[in-house]
Amino acid sequence: MPLVALLADISEYHATLYELQMACQIVIDISSHILAADFARRADRYRDVILGLGTEGVLPVDFARRISGIAGFRNVLIHEYLTIDPQRVYTMLQSGLDDLVKFSAYVATYLRQMASTEDSHD
Repeated sequence: MPLVALLADISEYHATLYELQMACQIVIDISSHILAADFARRADRYRDVILGLGTEGVLPVDFARRISGIAGFRNVLIHEYLTIDPQRVYTMLQSGLDDLVKFSAYVATYLRQMASTEDSHD
């Protein structure tokens, strides 16, 4: 959907903002859970939680650095709701969604590895 069409339908635009906010929060929550449960680590900032998965090898370090910006984007979506730049949202839709798919794949691979390691200890 072109940006002009997205902005013309206020319901669609607001639904898009909400879905992006949820996607950002899910990345943060999954990262936080893995870091705490599997590595007994905590972080003070959302960005650091994602970077921690890079440090621990769950995510490639370069990818963790790149996707950690999602924490800041989440903060913009939540705290600066009335001043969000629609072009930034549109850019995220056009180029950032692939990173969400990659994040999911890295986490799934990690979880499969953890499950197979636990099975081998039984």
